[in-house]
Amino acid sequence: MQNKKKVLFYLWSFSLGGGAEKILATIVNNLDPDKYDIDILEMEHFDKPMPKLREGINILKPYKSKKHSSIAEAIIWRLRFWFPGLVRRHVAKDNYDIEISFTIMNPPLQFSKRKDVKKIAWIHGSIENMPENEKYLSCHRKHLGTADTIVAISEKTRESIENVFPEYKDKITTIYNGYNFDDIRIPAKEDCGMHMEEDSMCCIGRIEKLKGTDRTLELLNKIHQMGYKYHLYLIGTGDMDNELKERTSKYGLQNYVHFLGYQTNPYKFLSRTKLLVSMSYQEGFSGAFVEAISLGKPFVSTDVGGAKELSCNGKFGKIITSDEEAVEAIISYISGREYPDADEMAEFIEGFTVESQINKIERQLCSS
Repeated sequence: MQNKKKVLFYLWSFSLGGGAEKILATIVNNLDPDKYDIDILEMEHFDKPMPKLREGINILKPYKSKKHSSIAEAIIWRLRFWFPGLVRRHVAKDNYDIEISFTIMNPPLQFSKRKDVKKIAWIHGSIENMPENEKYLSCHRKHLGTADTIVAISEKTRESIENVFPEYKDKITTIYNGYNFDDIRIPAKEDCGMHMEEDSMCCIGRIEKLKGTDRTLELLNKIHQMGYKYHLYLIGTGDMDNELKERTSKYGLQNYVHFLGYQTNPYKFLSRTKLLVSMSYQEGFSGAFVEAISLGKPFVSTDVGGAKELSCNGKFGKIITSDEEAVEAIISYISGREYPDADEMAEFIEGFTVESQINKIERQLCSS
């Protein structure tokens, strides 16, 4: 049997319930166990359930968890900046053939200094705003300088990397996220345990400013003022939970905005609405868009990573630049005035399979 390569993936968290964790789980679960021994290191441990992993994949002890006093946590956290080499030796052995940083900004750990280690920086979101933070900019420039390959997960992400770090243009390759559509379509058929209104839209993701959840609520309020009594189902939690609930009451929308919290199976809710809405300010390659299209649902979104590719030139989704455009698109879809063909959507989305993604990843892992 051939010698297996030891691979380390590291990221900020594998327990925050986000899209990056799902994508990483898909990758490692589909890499050949006869070729790779895989470890995952999360820098900070949270309380959301981790994605299921196949047998043989190891999750290393996190650098920081919620077990220390606030003062101790602050000191431990700052040690990453003061003594990066010491932290590196503490959390991960230097015995890997391949190391993959799986993040957006502010890399959580430095690569091994060994020259024989293949180093891949996997970037999950557009970084055009990075120059606003000099600390992140300097840290990431150094990190990408030591990487052999930089993976972008959408064309928008790639363009942002080239704009911020033009000196690394030749290192960049694009690998779209891959999906097993049975893992979406089969759970979508489960009973959601509640009555869901037909004239409705769904929003999936953390309830926070970066995801534009507050803007989505404002859109619904404008639509109601126009006389369209649509419903909004919010799937996720975040630091704007209470604020948006208060705003919902202020607008008199308590019967129309449904806070469903974090859901391990959001598909059973999404499949029963008319469309997905995302007013996010930053996405790498939105898995929610893929999930919507695979279930025959269009999306309305800001111009974030993946929106351009997945909209298929506006055929399966609308990329908007203003609230007015968003309102018009939402009404058009929910009213049925415009709606894409489900069979065409199903055929199109097959271009984003796990198999296609893994083939491209394998070529990167096996290259010299």
